[in-house]
Amino acid sequence: MNFNEAIKPIFIPYFNIYDIFYNDDNQLVIIIPSEREPPIINYISSENEIFSFNLYNCPHNHTYIYTLNIEYKENVKLIINNNIVETKVNKYLVYKDEIIFSTIVKDEDDYVKTWIDFHLKLGIQRFIIYDNSNKNTLSNILSKYLQNNIVLLINWQYPYRLPVSGISGQTTQQNHSIYAFKNSKYIGLFDVDEYLNIQCKKNVNVFFEELILKEKIDVEKISSFKISNKFFYNPNNLPTNGCNFLRIFDCDKITENGREKNFVIPKNVETFSVHMVTSGKPMYDVCYKYVFFNHYYFLNKNYRGYNVTNLKDYSILLHLQD
Repeated sequence: MNFNEAIKPIFIPYFNIYDIFYNDDNQLVIIIPSEREPPIINYISSENEIFSFNLYNCPHNHTYIYTLNIEYKENVKLIINNNIVETKVNKYLVYKDEIIFSTIVKDEDDYVKTWIDFHLKLGIQRFIIYDNSNKNTLSNILSKYLQNNIVLLINWQYPYRLPVSGISGQTTQQNHSIYAFKNSKYIGLFDVDEYLNIQCKKNVNVFFEELILKEKIDVEKISSFKISNKFFYNPNNLPTNGCNFLRIFDCDKITENGREKNFVIPKNVETFSVHMVTSGKPMYDVCYKYVFFNHYYFLNKNYRGYNVTNLKDYSILLHLQD
């Protein structure tokens, strides 16, 4: 695989398989949206032994994840609903013990670099970008980051929403990252209009280390750090190009319930759905006094985010200093 360009997942349309890959935890993994009944999938070894996959079905009915602990082979033979299927298998880079971000983007060419640069400065080490657009422009826009192994770009040109499985374009992306990078330390599952706003600290790894010590958190017993949302608005229609939107300070109160995003601990997660771990160990709610994320609700969306409030929040300036 050439990681300096967009990676193509192993798509098998007949069975609606979005990707088949071998992960960093010695597992063969298959990702499918929950649009139909889950197919029966078995693995045929070179000695013609048959092995069954474990199936994880998201309780929100967005995503199926199949896993099997098996030795890596570049090509595999499967039985899917009594059909013999021979296919290649993807194998992604390993980001063991790293703090990474994963997101799905569609036509966010003007904003994705700013999002990466901001979070690089905070200490995020890698960015897994799933391209949901058919324009194929991101390989060029992100060429420097690809060459420096900062970004891994994956073509994810699947429907963002489907009639039965709903927002499965995003949930398949999220679970794909959780299973592909199972031995990464944390995976931040944020959108490109969402900016981590750590209060009083400038480095994400230092922040989590101190939080764990202060609050006596046992990371073996949780599946994620849940981060609160704060909406930011642009009622005066100020410029948003470049980094200008980061100096728009009109905002709402912290969203009390809902809209959270997560840093997941992938080894402790079985299924994930947009804002929450749906099966796995309990999530840990991080107090907004320590960290929240600025949600620039108006960014690249001219139909929303013009709310007028009497609140302003300047705390992001801590992270805009050189």
